[in-house]
Amino acid sequence: MRKKKLKKKLKKNIKRGRRNRQRGLELQRNAVRLAKDMGLNAYNRDRGGAQHEMGDIEIEDKFYGCKRRKVIPKWLLPEKSEVGVVFKADRHQTMIALPLSVYYLLLKLASDDE
Repeated sequence: MRKKKLKKKLKKNIKRGRRNRQRGLELQRNAVRLAKDMGLNAYNRDRGGAQHEMGDIEIEDKFYGCKRRKVIPKWLLPEKSEVGVVFKADRHQTMIALPLSVYYLLLKLASDDE
């Protein structure tokens, strides 16, 4: 009897993880598709989870990780008429949070100048 309960619990956990992986892969595919639509060289490097040590996707010879969360901190989202958010943690680099389309536009402009 105890084994049946354990099996049911394991199956439920496996199903929960599968959908999270699917959502992560959807994010990767969408990011690559948007980059290609903007005329950038883009590839999905991650085929099934953590198989490429450099990052999940490659755009213009640079690697990027993709993280999908149900909720992200509100302070990472632009307020009012801001385009993006610049942030920094102690002993870390200064970073910026931008809409993906804006970042791709900047990449495209930079690659056209070269």
